[in-house]
Amino acid sequence: MWNVENHTIPPDADAFRRKDFKDMKFTCQKSDLCEVLPNVAKATSVKTPLEALSAIRLRAQGQELELTGYDLELGIRTQIPAVVTEEGILLADSRLFSEIVRRMPDGILSIETDAQLKVTIQGGGTECQLAGMNADEYPELPDVEQQQGAVIPQNLLKNMIEQTIYAVSLDETKPVFTGELIEIADDMLNIVALDNYRMALRTEPLQGQEAMKFVVPAKALREIQHLLEDDDKNENPCTIRLDSHHAIFEFHRYFVYTRLLAGEFINYRRSIPQNSKTEIVVGRRELIDSLDRCALLISEKNKTAVRFQFEEGKILVSCQNVVGSVDDQIPCEMTGEKMTIGFNNRYLLDAVRAVQSDRVRLFLTASDRAVRVMEADGDSSIAVVMPVQVRR
Repeated sequence: MWNVENHTIPPDADAFRRKDFKDMKFTCQKSDLCEVLPNVAKATSVKTPLEALSAIRLRAQGQELELTGYDLELGIRTQIPAVVTEEGILLADSRLFSEIVRRMPDGILSIETDAQLKVTIQGGGTECQLAGMNADEYPELPDVEQQQGAVIPQNLLKNMIEQTIYAVSLDETKPVFTGELIEIADDMLNIVALDNYRMALRTEPLQGQEAMKFVVPAKALREIQHLLEDDDKNENPCTIRLDSHHAIFEFHRYFVYTRLLAGEFINYRRSIPQNSKTEIVVGRRELIDSLDRCALLISEKNKTAVRFQFEEGKILVSCQNVVGSVDDQIPCEMTGEKMTIGFNNRYLLDAVRAVQSDRVRLFLTASDRAVRVMEADGDSSIAVVMPVQVRR
């Protein structure tokens, strides 16, 4: 039987895949199936010429049902307990199978297939059927020949992704920046995202790991962030195994497979502005509320910069266009020179929302230079936001 705890593959797995299993029969709890189906479905493809990629692969073996979604870039695999009467493998349309299971009565479900690949789902006096697909058409998940690896607490990795993912580039002409750099060096874990207008960096101590750096697509990281748990006692850390092309994130009962992005990630530390002339400390909630009010006036049709005027003891925030105007005054602590600067509202709002303290520090150099955004007490999280021109 597949040992879930040790993540080992049974020696007869290849032979099992090669067999022409047409019939399959098992029972499982509907609640177990409903818990994992939406997560596995995230790795299936909605629009694809290869029909198999829109399906979830079901494999009943031993005392488990294994479910897999894979769109050739992202793969998610997991297992739930099952009573297997007849072992087998089958593909079922992701959307239809998930919706049928969700609408079945609560309790134990019996699922079986026949030689024509018809899938029958029974439970609580209800029976539904759908057409299955031959598993021979399903691509194999990447076989990662581990060259490097790392072990990271789940809650730490989840938090670091959450604080940085917003700054990932959407420009597909520079693929390496559509993901996040994960870097381990000098007993520190760094996760970085950037585009042409902003950057987010989170740094935390992580001892006992070998040095490495790799770039993971944002799509995979968003699913990993969603699946990671708040494991405060670090009883089930996330294990990362990778080679030059793929990585596998293993945690709890999930395996997430992702391709890695090729290309040279820039020296991000050079993008962090130094030697600021003005330092501002302001309440995070007050700043977010002001930016939210300005956001009411801003749209794709009416793209308007938000003007910030930093003065002793206060920030004057203003936004004006054909829709209307907002004028706010926020108390602050200021050290250094008075300054007026403009921001893209969403870029600054994303950076401030990612701050996890009650107060925010802003470091300004000039009205046309990037601004550093940090927590008021701490330096583990850094955001950099480029300004935009506003009328003085």
